[in-house]
Amino acid sequence: AGLAGMPWCGTMSFDTAGRTMMGLTSQALSEMVEKLDPAPLAYGANCGVGASDLLRTVLGFVAQGSERPIIAKGNAGIPKYVDGHIHYDGTPDLMADYAVLARDCGATIIGGCCGTTPEHLVKMREALETRTKGPRPTLDQITAALGGFSSASDGTGDQSDAPARQRRGRRRG
Repeated sequence: AGLAGMPWCGTMSFDTAGRTMMGLTSQALSEMVEKLDPAPLAYGANCGVGASDLLRTVLGFVAQGSERPIIAKGNAGIPKYVDGHIHYDGTPDLMADYAVLARDCGATIIGGCCGTTPEHLVKMREALETRTKGPRPTLDQITAALGGFSSASDGTGDQSDAPARQRRGRRRG
């Protein structure tokens, strides 16, 4: 983007421990983004695990106080293998609730990732246009609306109890 003189946005996936594949927390990503040249117009999270986990990551971004817009692109539920194909169990109504909570968490660019269909997007837009903005939700409010988190680690900082990624050595032999 820098060589082409183009603006850019970026999202990363966070796993069940609230970290990217490279081990970054939401805090570490927020700090890294501010050092990039050129910096993105917006940044955030996509895919990963469930919508509740993604919103917990969004809260981690917002806690860093960046002025950049935050992106939230959650999956339409958790993928499950059903009758020979991948199925996402997040209903359009659930994704509508996710979209409103994402806005209330502080995200300003809101969409869907894996499993999101046009029906989901219609309900998300309708909810964002008709429901008033609320206060920042608590973690309990998020899980009450969208379901539980996939792990206890929240990924909002470098917590000592969060599992560290270990590089596997080369097989010998």
